[in-house]
Amino acid sequence: MKKKLELKTQSLGSEPDIPDITTLKEFIALYRGYEADLVTFQMLRSYSDQKSADIHTIGVGGGYMRQRMEEGLKWDAEQGPLIHVDDLVYDYSLITSKSGGIWSVHESPSVLSTCPSQDDEDSFAEMYHGFRQILRTLRDNRIFSHIIHLESPTQLELELLSSPRSLYFLRNPTLEILGDLLEHTSDLILPTEKISFLGELIDQFQIRRVMLLDATAPALLSVLEYVDPDHLVVAGYCQGSEEKYWKKVQDSAIISV
Repeated sequence: MKKKLELKTQSLGSEPDIPDITTLKEFIALYRGYEADLVTFQMLRSYSDQKSADIHTIGVGGGYMRQRMEEGLKWDAEQGPLIHVDDLVYDYSLITSKSGGIWSVHESPSVLSTCPSQDDEDSFAEMYHGFRQILRTLRDNRIFSHIIHLESPTQLELELLSSPRSLYFLRNPTLEILGDLLEHTSDLILPTEKISFLGELIDQFQIRRVMLLDATAPALLSVLEYVDPDHLVVAGYCQGSEEKYWKKVQDSAIISV
């Protein structure tokens, strides 16, 4: 007889839609007296929708926050990385004041407009040191850990980002890049359509957890042939309206085995 198995869920962040005027007015009324803009609203709404859906590990942030990071981390040829983290700390404090265990979500600093070229290895490394300082400051202000979004990371970038306090999310990974990534982490985030990579990766690397993005029941059952349920997580990355999406993610984490 089959039994129900409920797996843990993990948010990898979001790209929320732009709210309508009525919703924005309601938000402004709710947070009257606070310094808040559209990005602040999107962060708070994302947190609220994930919380309502009972997502186990909530992650807040994504590409929509790039401008915040552009303002918080800039490269100056004479002074090096200039760090102004107050706005990021303030935004996240509105969330961490409600709940602990929140993960912040960021793009790799390579996407920032002032990031030095990797050809200038010393300057590039200094920029990443500045980024790690920002993450440390967020942890000092009750952020638990971080999710870093990557495009096509080089070995140097992976070395500079490597930390036990971060997860690394490649939206369109190749087998080769996942192999490079697993030299620096034992957590594997895998889109469901790339599940065929798993067998080869498990043979080559020590993998502690598999996080399956937008998982289906058949895909989860396939992964359970390789890992125990305690080491399998259902992950989500929302693009668009979040309320229904996170509920769908949470529902997909309950399967029959």
